[in-house]
Amino acid sequence: MTPMFRKADIILIAVLIIAGFVMSFTLAAGRSDGTTVTVTRDGRLYGTYDLAKDQTVEIREDGGVNIFEIKDGTVRMIEADCHNKDCMQQGVISKTGQTIVCLPHKLVIEITGGEQEYDTIT
Repeated sequence: MTPMFRKADIILIAVLIIAGFVMSFTLAAGRSDGTTVTVTRDGRLYGTYDLAKDQTVEIREDGGVNIFEIKDGTVRMIEADCHNKDCMQQGVISKTGQTIVCLPHKLVIEITGGEQEYDTIT
């Protein structure tokens, strides 16, 4: 009977886990604090907001309601009337390139305006 994992399998798993951590830190380090919140709805620009100005924005379109809050340089969805409320579970964003997405309402909230060290990492 052969063992379930060989030494090479364990080494491969360890290398993959370490590579995953390194990539996570690299991606996180490549983002800076953004300056603007860009909101698109159904692929069209809905509005842009200053990330430095604390405010609450309510979006009511096609019978749907989304309310997001800009506070202390961060953005979070505080209310949504969609079925599963996944957009509210996405948490707080503040770095360039981060997004909050509400699929039922076709709404994308994205942090823009900061410097991003990398366009894409492959």
